[in-house]
Parts: sequence; C-alpha cells; structure tokens
Amino acid sequence: MKPLDTTILFAGVPLASPVTLLSGCVGFCEDLARMEGFDFSAVGAIFLKGTTLQARQGNRPPRVVETQGGMLNAIGLQNPGARHVVDHILPTIQHLPTRFFANIAGSTVAEYGEVARIFDDSPVDGIEINISCPNVKEGGAAFGSDPKVAAHVVETVKRATSKPVITKLSPNVTDITRVAQAVIDAGTDAISAINTLMGMAI
Repeated sequence: MKPLDTTILFAGVPLASPVTLLSGCVGFCEDLARMEGFDFSAVGAIFLKGTTLQARQGNRPPRVVETQGGMLNAIGLQNPGARHVVDHILPTIQHLPTRFFANIAGSTVAEYGEVARIFDDSPVDGIEINISCPNVKEGGAAFGSDPKVAAHVVETVKRATSKPVITKLSPNVTDITRVAQAVIDAGTDAISAINTLMGMAI
C-alpha cells in the first residue's frame, strides 16, 4: 500500500503533516528535544511558547486550578525574552526534523514590531502574533478586542519581518469575524482560532 501523503502548505511553508504542537504545549521544546523515541516526522510544526521583548517571570503560583467546570490557568507569559530565545534556545533545537514558528506578544504595538524584527533574523519558519495581550499605553484593553488596533499590530509586524505571519485571535470579543477580516485586510498570512477563553469559578 502506498504511504499516505500528509504534506500540506501552510502560510507558504511546506509541512510534513497538518498536526502541529500549539504554543505553550511543549514550552521552547528543550525537554522534548531530549526525549528519546519521539517521532518528530509526525509533527508538521511546533509553535514555541509566547515570547516578549524582555524576560518575564510570569504570575506567582498557583497558576493552574482545577474546578468542577474545567481548568483555569493564569501563566503570565513566563519567558526568557526574544533575544535569549534566538541566541541560546533556537541553536539547540533547530536541527530537529520539523518546522518552528515563534509566538510573540507585546505590551505596545511598537514592541510587537521589535520582537518580530529579532525573530526575523532567526531560523524560525514563521511568526504567530498573540493579540490577546493588554495594550498598556491605551488603557489595558486587549489588542485583539479592537479590529483597528489588531490590524495595526499586524501591519507593524509585517513591516518588521519577511516571514509568514499568523494572527492568533482572541475569542473574548463581541464579533470575532470583524477582527478576523481586519487582520486579513492588514496582510496576515493565516489565522489561528482561537486563544484562551476567559473563565471564572464561583
């Protein structure tokens, strides 16, 4: 029997499989890279953990709580900063037989551009934008909650990199289709649906 061809073209990047490990699932892949017997050929791409311009410690524990209705988490984007990822982490994993996409976050529109520029000069195959972060300079609302602001982030990132750009939409909006159309018009190469749903336990 002829082997099943699972190759796809995603945002212009050829992947060996449509199965991908999403941002946060395996951190920056350091532990997975040391795991014996893992078949990387079955994974089309790995999306790295969310990365900011400067290192972030994240929220204080506990960060994950199990409730009757499911699991609540508040990690806080813990990461060592974009420059550290590019200079010290990517060189240790780039030999693995899969594709890598950065996942970037920022507290200002300009910061998204700076992080994208750092990853542009790296071996990642594309950049995923987390627009669920709060816009610190404009009152704290998430970038992804306003179509115009979301589009501005995408335009800024597209100017900063020649790599494919994927926009990860926030579900915590009144009409996600308006945001989706805005980022498409701004030039995003693909859409990731969706980021974390807000929750509460009573």
